[in-house]
Amino acid sequence: MKFIREPYQDLMHDHLVGHERAAAFAGIGLGKTATTLDAFRTLVAEGAVKSALVIAPMRVANLTWPNEIAKWDDFAGFRVERLRDVNDRPSGKAQITLTNYERLQKISSLDHFDLVVFDELTRAKSHTSERINAFRPLLKPGIRRWGLTGTPRPNSLLELFAQIRLLDDGKRLSPSFVHFQKTYFEPEDWNEYRWLPKAESERKLYEKIHDLVITLKSSDYLDIPDTIVGDVEVPLPKAAHSIYRELERELLAIIGDSKQIIVARNAAVLVNKLLQVCSGAVYVMGEQDQTRTVAPVHDGKLNALKRLLVETKEPALIACNFIHERDRICAAIPGVVDAHKFKGDIEDAWNSGRLPHLVADPRGLGHGLNLQQGGRDVVWFSPCHSRELYDQFNGRVARKGQDKAPRVFRLTSPGTIDDAVLETLRVRGDEQQEMMAVLTNFRQQGLVFN
Repeated sequence: MKFIREPYQDLMHDHLVGHERAAAFAGIGLGKTATTLDAFRTLVAEGAVKSALVIAPMRVANLTWPNEIAKWDDFAGFRVERLRDVNDRPSGKAQITLTNYERLQKISSLDHFDLVVFDELTRAKSHTSERINAFRPLLKPGIRRWGLTGTPRPNSLLELFAQIRLLDDGKRLSPSFVHFQKTYFEPEDWNEYRWLPKAESERKLYEKIHDLVITLKSSDYLDIPDTIVGDVEVPLPKAAHSIYRELERELLAIIGDSKQIIVARNAAVLVNKLLQVCSGAVYVMGEQDQTRTVAPVHDGKLNALKRLLVETKEPALIACNFIHERDRICAAIPGVVDAHKFKGDIEDAWNSGRLPHLVADPRGLGHGLNLQQGGRDVVWFSPCHSRELYDQFNGRVARKGQDKAPRVFRLTSPGTIDDAVLETLRVRGDEQQEMMAVLTNFRQQGLVFN
């Protein structure tokens, strides 16, 4: 099958080809992988590059890129290898070499490459990442660098720094995170734990990076129905509500007749424990051997999920944050398959209708897979804090080729931590959409970086 670019893919292709350092902030479903391959093919034909290293999340590196290369006749001639198959030592014979972010520290040289592609660039959003900081010195000036993501600032504007520095060595936003932080942000609290943008900082930052970045929003280009989002309220049963409030107040609670003890040693642990209480089970530690066990609390969300799947009568992707949630769902509902235990091509199995329902941690199934042919429903059994994971997981079905309105159902216990997490997702989503709109306006106005 021949790859024919859509008009918006022409924009992305030309931006990548025309810039040695470039970022494509392109929404889910806009074909970033195929367009990037086509841009690479153009540069190869022009004699500008010979080989590329593609760094991506593990599943994307192992499935998405090989599948896209095999799918299109235009890329059939590319010689491809995975670093894990050659003990992290490039042979020098492949035009495209694939690896994942977790293996970056195993790479000692980029002598074989004249292009590095960072797919899902937000995996490099932490300026303290040991893997990224060990890899950066290998990026010599003559190596082209492209970054791809649909969620450039999933949680905070501060996350832009490390991503942009990886591409331009600090030219636009500063080589130093401390300098960047103090220039554009100010502390909200006395111990400088939380930093907020100064007045006009957002616009100034977008002005700084707009020449490096092309922004393409899915809603502007894809002819797919709007996603329908609905919250399914699941009030905590009385006993579970008492456990929740006691844990929230005392950082410790005892579960019913079992006398199992939930302990939250700090605020971060408390948040996770409260989310688990809402979902119906909690990890607890044994007093004698300190082994971790699962303590059931209630079946409210489990029963709500059963009813929802019966009512919708359609396949569903079910998002869970904890392993015990996946285990309980698979045990209670016939036909649900744990994506993390599935062997084989999960994309093909889902799209061909062989999997009635699929349950997964969004961290493991949130990138790269095209699942729009197998269903349109996403169910969040428990909410996650990351706007990136939230958008990416929903984007498995809300993408080009989906002929029905995608539906996102969120099981939420009102008056609990669930509400706070969902509000955080809303705020982060609004901020990211504003950024994408501003950058798009800069490009359309033809503004030039100084």
